[in-house]
Amino acid sequence: MFTTLQSFVALLDLGISSTINRELARLSGLPNSTQEMHNVSRTLSIPNWISAFAIATVLSILAPVIAQYWIHPKELSLETVTQALHIIGVNIAIQFSINFYAGGLMGLQKQVLLSVINGICATLRSVGALIVLIFISQTIQAFLLWQTFVIVLQLLLLMSTMGRSLPDGMPGQFKWDIFSKIWRFAAGVSGISVLSLILNQTDKLILSRMVDLEHFGYYMLAVTIASTSIVMFVGPLSHAVYPEFARLISAKNENALTEFYHRSCETVSAIVFPVTAVIVFFSYEILFVWTGNREIATNTFLILTLIALGSGLNASMWPLHFLQLAHGWTSLVFKVGIALVVFVTPAIVFGVYTYGAIGGAAGWAILTAIFIPIMVHMMHRRILRGEKTRWYLKDFFAPLIVAGGVAGTMRLFLPMAETRLEVLIELFAVSTITLVVTVLATTATRNFVEAYWRKARQGRK
Repeated sequence: MFTTLQSFVALLDLGISSTINRELARLSGLPNSTQEMHNVSRTLSIPNWISAFAIATVLSILAPVIAQYWIHPKELSLETVTQALHIIGVNIAIQFSINFYAGGLMGLQKQVLLSVINGICATLRSVGALIVLIFISQTIQAFLLWQTFVIVLQLLLLMSTMGRSLPDGMPGQFKWDIFSKIWRFAAGVSGISVLSLILNQTDKLILSRMVDLEHFGYYMLAVTIASTSIVMFVGPLSHAVYPEFARLISAKNENALTEFYHRSCETVSAIVFPVTAVIVFFSYEILFVWTGNREIATNTFLILTLIALGSGLNASMWPLHFLQLAHGWTSLVFKVGIALVVFVTPAIVFGVYTYGAIGGAAGWAILTAIFIPIMVHMMHRRILRGEKTRWYLKDFFAPLIVAGGVAGTMRLFLPMAETRLEVLIELFAVSTITLVVTVLATTATRNFVEAYWRKARQGRK
């Protein structure tokens, strides 16, 4: 329930965290923009804090109602659940503000520092919670209070770090002219977030209504494995390119932007396609290692294959999405999102009605494959004209064919392992070989590996 609340509350961000990311990155590429960077930070922080306060207030007021009519507690008392919900409301509000300052640090190209802070705080949350539960109090209130304490510490660290990372200047002021210039972009990002949530939940809502609980469980298992595996590898990289896109666009450096765009697309493809290919060709083995149950693997592997295929193709488009946001162009993604909602719903309903959970997964994969060339064509008509062919040949198809070819060949010739440990070793070998070959066959990642190798050799000398 905590996770569900976080997903819906994220919509109240109204695009503020993405906006400060873009604006600070854009201004960092302009001369004499120090004071404007302070003013932008101040201007956007006010609606952020107002929203955070509203979240905490509303969730606090609704806590008794949610406890009694939504959660239906059995083992815990109504009072305990209500207290937990009050703490959760504060926790979510603070996390909301953390997203704002994290966006600002990414815009200032402080991703490494942000990762260090987040990593330390994540460790404190998990290890500290264990210590609290063992030695202090084994209650949900104690657990949540510790989480809130650490998240407050994280917020203070991010606020302080962002303040020190901004260039020296006078304290920022709220400026209506700044707000009026960027509110349309923020609203567009917020609309995209709403559509993304709808798209991500539509298939689950349909299947939960149309198939039995067992087959819905198979589907959700496949979704979890595919989304976790692919997003874990490509998500941080894709988010890191966004501020650099904004900085290069602001500096009007078209040549550098073009080269960085292709390097980013190649790199994302060289990472996401090997992961996708291994899941597609070895879905049964992955499920067997994950669950240890061959019956579950037999009932789920085809669903996982289709969902991984759609998720991998979708993830390869992330740099294009962030390039559009860096240009302040939100309408294309929004329109494509609306079209997907319109077409995905009946396609999934038809697929599930005809073929069950497998049909729902197939509908998602097919529509994703159909909409990719539409998105690519429409974007390159307006941004980086003349670069579409290079994107298809070098950034998309080259790593896709290599990754698919390597993983597919090993699928044909590798003997079927028997024990769970043997399958795990086989998967590790297949994944490593597929990733290494794809990285070395892709220009951008091969150049990076060669440069790193030369630097390492010079360091040893």
